[in-house]
Amino acid sequence: MTLTSPSAARGGTLAASAAALLLLTGCSTMSNDGGGSGLPYEPQHKTVAQAKDLVRVQSSAIFDAAGLREANDGAPDAAPCDGVDHGFRVRHFWSMYAPTADALKQAMERLHRDLPAKGWKVQRFGPAKSEAKQLQLDVEHEKEHHTATIELLLPSTYKDASKWEKASRDSLSVSVTSPCYVDPAYEVGD
Repeated sequence: MTLTSPSAARGGTLAASAAALLLLTGCSTMSNDGGGSGLPYEPQHKTVAQAKDLVRVQSSAIFDAAGLREANDGAPDAAPCDGVDHGFRVRHFWSMYAPTADALKQAMERLHRDLPAKGWKVQRFGPAKSEAKQLQLDVEHEKEHHTATIELLLPSTYKDASKWEKASRDSLSVSVTSPCYVDPAYEVGD
């Protein structure tokens, strides 16, 4: 994936996307099948570097499936998994751009249509639970159990757009989150 242009702040949309991902991936609210961790699975052992690389691979697969040529270069970050000793998950927030809103809509339809053939299961496809209620796609990778939320953001179409929204480009906002991994060497901030 060739990433260009700096990331723009996404305010409440990122918070909503992150919350949706936490609900989809579950950290401490699931059944106790994960060895007492509260997870429905036993976390695999991976280094933070390995987990970040895998998230980059998943993000690249989404970018390729969208068929767009421009994205920002947001970097994945690791955060602790509550209730898991030395546990962490990796999150990657980034956006894709196109010359027109129609091209972004077509990319969203391509993702909905083509990601299942690439190992992603569609969890939800419909209006986002944001004020703008733009199209949102939630998927989970069936083998690696990464989740992704992709939201079509078209501030150019907002009525009474704020100053920040008027300055923002139309985009597909993407957040990819790994399942919890365990690394005895993991420290917050890695």
